[in-house]
Amino acid sequence: MIRFFRGSGAGPVFLLMLAASALWIGYIIRPPQLNLAADSLQMPLWALITQALAGSPSLAVIVSFTLLLAVAIIMIRFNTAIFFIPHRTVLPALIYILLYSVFPGEMIMNPALPASLLIVAGIWRMITSYRVNGMTFKFFDAALLISSAGLLYAGAVWFVLLVFIGALILRSPDMRELALALVGALLPWIVMYAVWYITGGFPGELTEIIRHNLFDPVPSVYWSRALVILLIILGLNFIPSLFSLVKDMPTYKIRSRKTWELFLWMIVICAAAIAFVPAVSAEIAALAAVPVSFIMAGYLTFTRRVATAEILLWLMIIMLVVTRLWPY
Repeated sequence: MIRFFRGSGAGPVFLLMLAASALWIGYIIRPPQLNLAADSLQMPLWALITQALAGSPSLAVIVSFTLLLAVAIIMIRFNTAIFFIPHRTVLPALIYILLYSVFPGEMIMNPALPASLLIVAGIWRMITSYRVNGMTFKFFDAALLISSAGLLYAGAVWFVLLVFIGALILRSPDMRELALALVGALLPWIVMYAVWYITGGFPGELTEIIRHNLFDPVPSVYWSRALVILLIILGLNFIPSLFSLVKDMPTYKIRSRKTWELFLWMIVICAAAIAFVPAVSAEIAALAAVPVSFIMAGYLTFTRRVATAEILLWLMIIMLVVTRLWPY
């Protein structure tokens, strides 16, 4: 399977779509009802979307599935353009779809999913600033994209740090570029407050909604035995990939190495948010799965221990199926 998905032809793409459809078939046949009990406390932009889809569970599933495929396609295009995994492969998309399905309860209308699309686009925009002569506005664009993701999923706000980290990693420090990045990060929130006020809302009410989404605890995930085993197997797949990346990074081209450094920082931010922010829960898997998928894909594309990697990957897929059939 690894050798097959290392390619990028019609066959791997067809099986990728088939695998995604298989993981979503239950929701497509029997769409779940959306839980709108706390809609007034959702981020305003996301609340508008969920309210628009509240009466059509089938459409909510289709929108969520389309967003998932959009993220997978952007990930493939990102690697094709930057080529930090020096091989044309659909493995990042396959692994992302698998990882996103680890928490079934967060698959439908997860605000972190569209946020991940904007964050990947923002990172891509930052990487293209490498070796650009003179001042660049690309960090402003990246900050605008990543900060806009926070209007959908408040936890995405913490990833604005990636813009300033990226500015320091990719270029020599330039106060003008950092100032523009700060303006880009603030602009979506200024616009949101302005629209909120113009439409008759009170700024204090909006501030309370944002505070709630950023800091108030959310219900914890049900840690079933099957889910714990799945996460252990996922760790067994990821840890060798991470060690291999750290070992090989000094041999990569400079732009590729800097791209991987940004993804490692993204993992650090995800881990810190999970550990220290009570408002962050399983939904952030949509964001954390992006760098993890790229790291695992890079390892699987070039590993010589294909048999071991194949066994671990199949174990992860089997446990993913088991958690659906026996979620206890």
